[in-house]
Amino acid sequence: MQEKQFIQKGARKVRLHETLQEELEGAGYSNVDIVRTPTSTKLVIYAQRPGLVIGRGGSRIKELTNTIENKFDFENPQIEVNEIENPDGNAQIVAQSMASWLEKGGRSKRVGYTYLRRIKESGIIGAEIEMTGKMSGNRGRTEKFSFGYVKRCGNTSKENVEKGYALARTKPGTIGVKVRLMKEMPDFMHRNVDVEEELIHETVESSETHQKAEKIDMIIAEADNMTAGEIERAIEELEDIQTEEDITKSEVREIFEKEGPKTKEDIEEDEAQEETVEESEDEVDDDEEPQPDAEEADESETDYEEIVSGTISDAKDALSDLENPDYEAALEAEESNKDRKTLTQWLENKKE
Repeated sequence: MQEKQFIQKGARKVRLHETLQEELEGAGYSNVDIVRTPTSTKLVIYAQRPGLVIGRGGSRIKELTNTIENKFDFENPQIEVNEIENPDGNAQIVAQSMASWLEKGGRSKRVGYTYLRRIKESGIIGAEIEMTGKMSGNRGRTEKFSFGYVKRCGNTSKENVEKGYALARTKPGTIGVKVRLMKEMPDFMHRNVDVEEELIHETVESSETHQKAEKIDMIIAEADNMTAGEIERAIEELEDIQTEEDITKSEVREIFEKEGPKTKEDIEEDEAQEETVEESEDEVDDDEEPQPDAEEADESETDYEEIVSGTISDAKDALSDLENPDYEAALEAEESNKDRKTLTQWLENKKE
């Protein structure tokens, strides 16, 4: 039943929109918002010329209120009219204006480029205009005009893109005018985010949780074995530091089974690691072994196989850059690898 009510309300809003388009054709009507209150229904009408909607002495808006109340069964409707300050930035008004010009005999390309320029001057960041129908000749065609950035799909298209549609009834046939305007960029495109610095996950432990964990460790150390009696004895003896939340035997046994008791070898290993850390902190710089000379290390670590693996010219340049190249080692690497005559002859000459 709820789905049926939603459909009925949506259909009623569409019929209301069509009725207001017919009634307020000369007032530059754009759209209507329905706001329901406990005592009445508020209709907010957006129009380019609100004076024509209100009429002299409010006569036009009274007639419109009676028509809406009788035709659409709204309870105590209250109509509010808001003026559209930027008509060239409203998709529905642009579509209706273009359709009106086409009905008066305007050429499709002139109409399209004129309104595209006006939309751009109004501060819109992107627009798409599409006209489809018989604009000239016997065959229908589609004319498209666009500039800037307009999102065509996804949630950004629903929230940031305004759409308008109007029909132009000309002598050759009907022309459909679609206008899509993107007034502003979505919020996420303005963010300058360094993904590596953003916090992906954080685990925060309360002080009580930390105290409880320490208490369970003390109980495990106090108990001779993990029997129920021993656990109860350890809890009673350590009752002076009991946390606000009681510790159960099952919690102690679960932690014990998960981590397991420390064996004698584990304890000795921990002590050895602590001694190693203390010794490393006590070491002085004078006891450090002297480092080999950088040039000798470079020469001993020179990979002649890698040098001769490239082109002949690259191998010659690499060997020439070395201060004390070992041509004998380079010759052995070349003979065991590619054995190129040109490079082999050059290395033999250098070796001699």
